[in-house]
Amino acid sequence: MRHRAALLSTILAVVVATLVLPGRASAVVPGFKVDITQLPATFTAGAGARTVTVVATSEQNRCQKVRWSMFIEVDGPNLDEVEVARVEDDGDFPVQVENAGNGTARITDVQLDPGELCRGRTVTARYQIGFDDDADSGQVTFRAQAFNADRTLLQETSSRSQVKGEEAEESPSPEASPSPSESSPEPEESADGDENAEPEPTDTDTEAEIAAVPASGNDTGTPSLLGAGLIVGGILVFLGVGLLLRLRMRTRQPQAGSRLPTGFYPAN
Repeated sequence: MRHRAALLSTILAVVVATLVLPGRASAVVPGFKVDITQLPATFTAGAGARTVTVVATSEQNRCQKVRWSMFIEVDGPNLDEVEVARVEDDGDFPVQVENAGNGTARITDVQLDPGELCRGRTVTARYQIGFDDDADSGQVTFRAQAFNADRTLLQETSSRSQVKGEEAEESPSPEASPSPSESSPEPEESADGDENAEPEPTDTDTEAEIAAVPASGNDTGTPSLLGAGLIVGGILVFLGVGLLLRLRMRTRQPQAGSRLPTGFYPAN
């Protein structure tokens, strides 16, 4: 009896797994489209869950039910550091989680989606995904698949996000700690610079004095040349005046000589 009960439970488990898990995603059906319409660019470890939304659309006239399946592949963090919840408007939606290996997990709806996929009507799946506080940095890839009730793959899509882990948050802190420490001496240096502001004018004064030394030499040489020029100019002016006086004397001497004979009157 025990062996029969064990065999019966095994058969039931296989049947349930067969009913729950969709078929192989070897092909897609034309006329359907699946898009990841809401996906955070970055997940931060320990920052809480973020929403990932997948939408299916159809161009066929026939309506049908949809079963969602999501592959989550992590590179950096571990699978046990990922928190996943499939949600609907009325709360959590039952799923089955399967470890597909190579850091990949598959989350498949146990039941068909409450919505119905028709032409002009969409079916949406929402997931709340978060990472533990001690998760490492890396990336996470999402591959969403939409199956019909016969476990036939209708369409799939994939997208990728970054994961900001704990070490990424801690690494800036040591870098930030030296920066304040470096910045703290900077004000001290600036304070020292303020204290040294008094010697700085002395440096500028000394530089001005050094620059003024040749300037003062040029100034002393300039008046000497001007003085010599003035003296020479005075001598030339004096000589010119003397020459002019002599010329005037010479011009006057003949006139005086011409008047001497006229000063004599003829004898009677």
